[in-house]
Amino acid sequence: MRVRRTISKYDLLKPFDRIAVGVSGGKDSLSLLKILQRIERDFPRATLEAVLVDEGIPVYREESMRIAEEFASSLGVELTKVSFKELFGFTLAEAVESGAAKELGLQPCTICGVLRRKALTLAAKRVGATVVAMAHTLDDVVQTYLLNLLRGEARIQPLGLRREAEGVIPRVTPFRLIPEREVVFYAYLNKVPYQTHTCPYAHTSMRDPIRLFLTSYEERYPGSLYAFLNSFEKMLLTRKPREEENRCEICGEPTNRRICRACEIEMKIREKLRR
Repeated sequence: MRVRRTISKYDLLKPFDRIAVGVSGGKDSLSLLKILQRIERDFPRATLEAVLVDEGIPVYREESMRIAEEFASSLGVELTKVSFKELFGFTLAEAVESGAAKELGLQPCTICGVLRRKALTLAAKRVGATVVAMAHTLDDVVQTYLLNLLRGEARIQPLGLRREAEGVIPRVTPFRLIPEREVVFYAYLNKVPYQTHTCPYAHTSMRDPIRLFLTSYEERYPGSLYAFLNSFEKMLLTRKPREEENRCEICGEPTNRRICRACEIEMKIREKLRR
């Protein structure tokens, strides 16, 4: 019910949408897939598909793909896979183990985050989606706001809200008001299978200490995550609307640069790997 209310409150999904759910094999994404599959039944004009990105992380991603494929099949939901190797010519493991990432001063999670976002967009276009649903929880959204502030991002915008733009598939987060602990509880009660192993590169992420801090703060001061979210978004509402974005000269996606970050990283890593 809370997910339905969140969708209605923020007008995240339309009755005629072709929804692509980004899945990874984790508890959040597979729980979202199950919930949206139930909601979608009430809207006969809407369709639902799952899209999965294989970054090329040996063992870890292979296990999660198997779990995601089996669960999607059990729900009767079609799943489409794309891979870094197919789209960019290299896997995340190749970029890291070759030393290319280190030479460029890029953490594995930076490469993965940027290229995964582009890969999901390409997968969504491939299946003809009108919207991409991501399983970012309240915890994830607040973590991202804090990370953007710490990185000095000047163009912070509300996260996970439907924003229509020509040629762009909007991304929405139906779990944006749901704490992660509640998603864990839902997955347990509804017997949602999910991968329990942690990504081998997770310890390199700047997000990890932020996550630990916010979790500790929420435990000590319950309701802090909601307070953070409300404060951030009230502040964002007072800002001037974002100026019209440029389009990347290579892929055509919106960016505030001549060449988007994803294409820049892709080109630099390819160049390093060719040497």
